Amino acid sequence: MLRSLSSRLLLAFTFVILLSLALSAVGTLFLLRAQQREAAEERVGRLAEPITLAVALLEQRSLGRGEIQAVLRDYAESFDVRVLLLDEQDQVIFDTESSLVGRTIDAFRGLGVQVTRRGSSEFRMVSYDAGSEDLLLFAPAQETLRLPANRLLALMTFIYSTDTSSLPPDVLADLLASAGAERIVPGPSARPLVAVPEGEIASAWWDILPQLAIAGGIALAASAVVAVVISRSISRPLGRITRAAQEMARGHYDQELDLHGEDEVGRLAQAFNDMTRQVSGSHRMMRDLLANVSHELKTPLTSIQGFSQALEEGTVSSPEEYRQAGRIINEEAQRMRRLVEDLIELSRLESGQAVMQHEPVDLAELLRVCAGRFDWQLRESGVTVRLEIEPLPPMAGDGRRLEQAFTNLIDNAVRHTPQGGEITVRAQVQDGLVSAAVHNTGSYIPPEDLPRLFERFYQLDRSRSSGSGGAGLGLAIAMEVIQAHRGEIRASSDRERGTEFVVTLPLDGEATPADDRE
Repeated sequence: MLRSLSSRLLLAFTFVILLSLALSAVGTLFLLRAQQREAAEERVGRLAEPITLAVALLEQRSLGRGEIQAVLRDYAESFDVRVLLLDEQDQVIFDTESSLVGRTIDAFRGLGVQVTRRGSSEFRMVSYDAGSEDLLLFAPAQETLRLPANRLLALMTFIYSTDTSSLPPDVLADLLASAGAERIVPGPSARPLVAVPEGEIASAWWDILPQLAIAGGIALAASAVVAVVISRSISRPLGRITRAAQEMARGHYDQELDLHGEDEVGRLAQAFNDMTRQVSGSHRMMRDLLANVSHELKTPLTSIQGFSQALEEGTVSSPEEYRQAGRIINEEAQRMRRLVEDLIELSRLESGQAVMQHEPVDLAELLRVCAGRFDWQLRESGVTVRLEIEPLPPMAGDGRRLEQAFTNLIDNAVRHTPQGGEITVRAQVQDGLVSAAVHNTGSYIPPEDLPRLFERFYQLDRSRSSGSGGAGLGLAIAMEVIQAHRGEIRASSDRERGTEFVVTLPLDGEATPADDRE
């Protein structure tokens, strides 16, 4: 299961989520522990004054000790606390749990106990060792009991949160009447104390554990859903890329991923699509290369084999026939040699092994020399050459390679210009760039064929390749040379105007190997 990227991502996300929740829970408990303790102390401490007041009012109504103790039991049960009743000598005369009766508790005697403030409540609080456990004892902040008007809310809350059925009606009425205005009530002769186990206060923070657990469970479930979505959003595109790569390994190169985005996965998918197109193109070019090389070599090999066999069998007898056979064999061998040399040159250019020189080049003179090489050939065909070359500043580059490129372009124009046509060679400087163009009339290249003109062995009319002497490598070599000089070459064609190749080169650009170009 953990062999897949999705499962590993999900496991990693789950571990991070659990670790984060655990650290958050520990930090929350650490921060809330003191707050929960103070809240528990406030909850118990705020009972001390109302209970003491109730005992004082019950004594004023001359209720018996047994009735007062019954009321205190109701209080203890209602508020889940322990109530002690001390006489004037601080001896416990009543304990709702009975275990401390008869003991003397003088912890509140004198002024040694400071008043504790928790929220809006004030009370006194001390720790007491009860033998089997430690207790926290709570008493009112002041010995004198006052009922100002602002105590109304607290007193009414206390009364209505208690089972008041145990209070005599006249006592309840007196409590309600006393809450409306400030009144001083003498302290009771039997002083009540509110007590709770100290461990219960210290562990008050445990009360928030269920809420934290529920919140943590909800957060874990929500985070798990998000983790699943995120892991799948990452693993699914990668899985599609992997399957497409496996299909390519099986020889199915027509793979295209419809994944988009600016993130790493989207860029990876785009890079994969670019790679598939390049691999598919390279595979097609390799097939075309094999087919074209076979086609280009078939004719000269057939001629060489036929004439050599004739020489061997003695069918050639006269000196003239010997000379003709030797001339044909020599021409076909030279044709094969030129083909092999062009292939080697093109491979060196494409692989970056060809070293480009960086020296001043007079491009205007170079174009004139290249055009002049075809004078004799053009006289026979009746094609005219027109030069429209403006004065050009020297440019940096490899003169021999540039001469080869422009010779190939002009040779291509010569071979595809019909008798009586015209070839124009133009050159000028525009915006710091040299623009050189070779235009010929009478030829037309369909728009669908223009992108493939610079491929190896690509020819519009394959039947003319043998007679024209071209193998379809000249334009591919020209493009590699121009790109090695950080230039561009493009072709355009029109039925009426003819075909034009335009080369753009930087004046100050240093020629670079092919493998350094973008």
